[in-house]
Amino acid sequence: MTTNQHLTLVAAGLVVAAGATGVWWQVYRLRRLLRTERAAALLADAAHARDMDAFRARVARAVAEQRAAEAFTDQAAAELAVLAAADTVITAELARTTHHNPQEGDTP
Repeated sequence: MTTNQHLTLVAAGLVVAAGATGVWWQVYRLRRLLRTERAAALLADAAHARDMDAFRARVARAVAEQRAAEAFTDQAAAELAVLAAADTVITAELARTTHHNPQEGDTP
């Protein structure tokens, strides 16, 4: 083999090596990109789950506050009904009984 043939083989080998290195580098970059996208998807899913949990907790808290307010309103309405009934009984009893009037004396 002549020197030109040796140089041609070496040059061809370098071209093949450079091409293989380029392909390897692109495959490496694609793998990194895939890992990055998977990590971003996992983070997005985790953030979504966290946000949904926080939303559910806020809704549960709001529902509990609404129920407590309704219970308070119901209790207040019941107490007002009792007071109204007591007022009716007292008014009826006062109308039925005699009153002491100091100027006129006791009335039967």
